[in-house]
Amino acid sequence: MNKEKITNEKKDLIFAFVLFPGMTPLDIIGPATLLQNQGFSIEYVWHNKQPITTEINCQTLTPTITFDELDAVDILCITGSHNPFPALKDIKMLKWIHKVGQNAKYITSVCNGSMFLAAVNLLDNYKSSTHWSCNEFLAKLGATVSNERITIDRNRITGGGVTAGIDFGLHILSIIKSETDAKVMQLLTQYDPQPHFQSGNPQTAEPEIVKIACDNIKTSFETETPDYLEILKRTIERKKDFMDN
Repeated sequence: MNKEKITNEKKDLIFAFVLFPGMTPLDIIGPATLLQNQGFSIEYVWHNKQPITTEINCQTLTPTITFDELDAVDILCITGSHNPFPALKDIKMLKWIHKVGQNAKYITSVCNGSMFLAAVNLLDNYKSSTHWSCNEFLAKLGATVSNERITIDRNRITGGGVTAGIDFGLHILSIIKSETDAKVMQLLTQYDPQPHFQSGNPQTAEPEIVKIACDNIKTSFETETPDYLEILKRTIERKKDFMDN
């Protein structure tokens, strides 16, 4: 018999974070801190359940479930990385994102995790935020780029880079639960940002700071993944494989 019918208890919404090597841990730790114990069944998904190394070498994350074990989610979230290109070559992961995204109630991302959604056509004709350094890449993948810290377009909820994950988590809480729940968690986590500098986005940072940051990112891509532009090209070409029937 169906336990849900017996107890009349509402089933927890399945919130799935996709993990991958080299991911940015704050992208996931920020929203997960806000969403734990909030009535979600949170899963961390990867090919296997072995700990994966994030972009911070001493920081590992342990998957709770595999792609093969989870075939439906209520909320899908893809987080980002300082270099998303190696993971964009993972065809099985992309196929899983596309499959579960077809029926997810909400399709979401933090940072350049939006590139993975766009790679499988889940952001076609949708506005989306991403890390500012990936705006051009995201546009080439078919999304309409938004410079907002959080962009909500129908059931797509996307956040900007790294620290925007906290804002993302608060938006999720306010939309799915209530504004009161979101405000309580904001207070409990003392989320009251007062940045020492006003250089948190290219619009407010000094031009020389923007140039240094852009040069650093470009050098990182070229050093770690010399063929990153070829990977992007293949990813764009592969979008046709994910066209819905």
